[in-house]
Amino acid sequence: MKKTYLYFIGVFISFFLTSCEIVQEIRFNKDGSGKYSLGFDMSEMMKMGASKDSGEVKQLDTIIKFKDFLEEKKDSIKKLDKAQQKKLALLKAYDLYIKADTVSSQLKMNIGYEFMDIEDMNDFAKKLDGQDIKELDFFKGQLKDKVSKEETEEGSEGKKKEMIDFNEVFVTAFSSSLFSRKISEKAKKEAEQKKDTTMTADNPMSNLIKFKQRYIFPYKISKLNNNNAKILSDFKGVEIEANLYEMTNNPTFFDVEVAFENE
Repeated sequence: MKKTYLYFIGVFISFFLTSCEIVQEIRFNKDGSGKYSLGFDMSEMMKMGASKDSGEVKQLDTIIKFKDFLEEKKDSIKKLDKAQQKKLALLKAYDLYIKADTVSSQLKMNIGYEFMDIEDMNDFAKKLDGQDIKELDFFKGQLKDKVSKEETEEGSEGKKKEMIDFNEVFVTAFSSSLFSRKISEKAKKEAEQKKDTTMTADNPMSNLIKFKQRYIFPYKISKLNNNNAKILSDFKGVEIEANLYEMTNNPTFFDVEVAFENE
C-alpha cells in the first residue's frame, strides 16, 4: 500500500486554519473482534462558511445501520448483478452518523465498523471504496474536499482512494496479555526524512487541530509505556491526544504498548 505517514499528516494540514477534532477509537472484545470508529467534528468550518453553498440551507441528522438498511432493501438488491450484490454485502458491518446543519453551524460525522480481527480491521477503508450510497458519498465528499489532489493517492485500479485510512500508517497487535500500536518503519523513516521544521510548539495554529486515539479493552491495564497516554478511569482504556506540532515533531508520538493484568 502506498499511503504513508506524510499522507496522514497531510490530512491534518489540509484542515489548517480551521478548528477540527478527529477521534479514532478501537474497542476490543476478548476474541480479538471489536469495533473501529472514526469521528470528525468540523463545526468550526461551518461557522466560517466553508461548507455552505451559496446561502442554501442544508440540514441532515441521520444514523444508518447498514445491516438494517440492506435488509430493508433486499428485494431491490436481488435485482442487481452478483458483483453489485457482493459489494453491497460488505457494508453489513458499518454504521454511519452524520449531523450537518448550516443554521446551527454543525458538522459532525462518525463511521463505525465491526471487525472480526486486526486483519479485518485494516480493511476498513477498502470495503468502502466504490460504494454508491448518498450518505456515504456525503461523508467521503467532506473529507475529500480537505485533501489536495497531490495527497489523494491512486488505488490498484488507477482510481483515487475515497476514504482516509489511518490504519495504514500503524502496525497493530492485540492479545489477552498485550496491545501495541506503532507507526510502521516505512512511514517513520519517511516522516523523519521530511520533517517540517517550520512548525513550533508555541505556534498558536498548532492547537487548532486535535487528534485523539482511544483504545478500549476487555482487560484491566497493568502497564503502559507511553507518557503521552492517559489511562481511563476504569483502567480498561487508553487515550492519546496530540496537536499539529506534536504530530509533525514526533512521528512516534502515538506509539503505545499496553500490558494487561492476569485474569
